[in-house]
Amino acid sequence: MKSIKLNDPIPDLHPIGSVSLLGATPIEGDPQVAGLMIYGEPQDAFSCGLFSSTQGSFSMTYPFTEQATVLEGEVELTVEATGETTRYQKGDTWFAEQGTAVLWKVLTPRFVKCYLANVESR
Repeated sequence: MKSIKLNDPIPDLHPIGSVSLLGATPIEGDPQVAGLMIYGEPQDAFSCGLFSSTQGSFSMTYPFTEQATVLEGEVELTVEATGETTRYQKGDTWFAEQGTAVLWKVLTPRFVKCYLANVESR
C-alpha cells in the first residue's frame, strides 16, 4: 500500500515540460508540468499519480475520467460547456468525466494534485 498524507512532504516529481506536451492549449504563460506515477503508466486504462503545474492557464479536454485532490497551491477550474467556475485549494477534491473541456487557471507559483484516472474507452 502507498500512502499520500495531506501534510507530508510532496515527493520529487519528474519534469515533463510545457503543458502543451500533454495535449493542452496554453492560454496565459507556458505552464510547466511534472508528474510521478504511483500506479500504472499514463497510457494505461487505470492509473494514479501526482501532477504539478506552474502558474498560468490552459485549456484541456479530459482524456480520462479523474478524481483528484489538491496537495499544494490553488487552481480555478472552469467547465467550458457551462461556464461554471470553482476554486480549489489544499484538501479540496473534484471529479471530472472523460471528454469534459476545462479551462485551468493555476493561481499559485506551483499547484500539485494527487489523481486517480480511468480511461473509459479508447
